[in-house]
Amino acid sequence: MARPRVHLVITADDFGYCPRRDEGIVEAFLVGAVTSVSLLVNGVATESAAELARRHSIPTGLHANLSEGRPVGPARHGASSLLGPEGFFLGKMGFRKALAAGDVALAQVREELEAQLSRFRELLGRDPTHVDGHQHVHVLPGGPTPSWA
Repeated sequence: MARPRVHLVITADDFGYCPRRDEGIVEAFLVGAVTSVSLLVNGVATESAAELARRHSIPTGLHANLSEGRPVGPARHGASSLLGPEGFFLGKMGFRKALAAGDVALAQVREELEAQLSRFRELLGRDPTHVDGHQHVHVLPGGPTPSWA
């Protein structure tokens, strides 16, 4: 009897966080140490990371982010349960506390995640190969499940 074939996937997340990190991730992909990347669509190097992914044909997923930086969705234009007073996400622990206290409006989470998916499609011209979450906020108890998951 034939043994089942195993395919190991090694994903580098935080692609788009900064140019130096992105260079290391691409190097790792080119030598075969990494098989895919997860793109932060609100990172400071998002556009250049998307170009690198296209140039090197890197399988790319969405690294959904609700904890760091600025939003890409409607929340960037006003008050939101996802943001602190300076317009940045609440941070990993701040998001966890707000979620546990029931202070996170799930409709705003949905809007932001849909906006991030839309931004991904703008940048790469296709759907992500996978979706995962920055700082694991997607696995928090009581956390949101996007409609496209």
